[in-house]
Amino acid sequence: APAAAAAPAHAPVTAPVVPAPTGPCIPVRVGYMDQNRPPYWLGEGDKVPDPPGAAVDLIRDAVLGAGFGCSPIWVRLPVARLRVALANGDIDLAPLGEQSFYPAEIALPKDKAGNIDLERALHNQVWVLVRARDKLPLTTNPTNYFKGRTLGIAQGNAYAARLRDAGLTLDEGGRDLERNIEKLKLGRVDGVVVAAVTPAHLKQALDKYKGEIVQLPQPLMNIRVWLAFNDNFYRAHTPQSEALWTWLDKNRSRLGYVMQRYRKD
Repeated sequence: APAAAAAPAHAPVTAPVVPAPTGPCIPVRVGYMDQNRPPYWLGEGDKVPDPPGAAVDLIRDAVLGAGFGCSPIWVRLPVARLRVALANGDIDLAPLGEQSFYPAEIALPKDKAGNIDLERALHNQVWVLVRARDKLPLTTNPTNYFKGRTLGIAQGNAYAARLRDAGLTLDEGGRDLERNIEKLKLGRVDGVVVAAVTPAHLKQALDKYKGEIVQLPQPLMNIRVWLAFNDNFYRAHTPQSEALWTWLDKNRSRLGYVMQRYRKD
């Protein structure tokens, strides 16, 4: 789940300057998940609601800030289809988590040595949700505690392989976060994993459970998400594509501004 990094609490939150479109419009078809994953991606299916979610707002501003000249065309797809659609050229841009390998048809930002640029990415953390009635200590180390137990995870998450490599048992039967939390309430899984930039961003998703579901304070792991281009699109529009990656990197510390529409304090 890619999204904006929160600004420091003491700093005024200001939006990066997104220039008004100039020059020709280069249409960018942006693919993203067809699941409701507040606050980043809102709504189900192929519809794009208003507001669409903090990550959608962020990508739109990055596309405009990079000089593509017009707002993106949104294409909502099942999570498992995004990488294939991007490699095939059915979409031009999509969030892509860390993978064991990257198809040649997908372009990612590179550093000066020619390796995948670890800085020009969105930095998220994976957190664990548990039942409040289980009264787990705040000091619980989730990696140790959940060995031998089962964690629910939404289908299609790129970081599932890393969790398995860490010796954790996953149940990927639930399509989205809400279905996984229902499993947790029924005792079918012992915890649910979810990615977020900061725990505060999970507040809206958890409020509806009225304290029954809580988040452990210690994250399970750090992950990166890139905005990846189809390679043919990248080659055709290299200056704008590179500008998008640089825009994200430069504005990361100020990107808490997109969350302001979604805070329900």
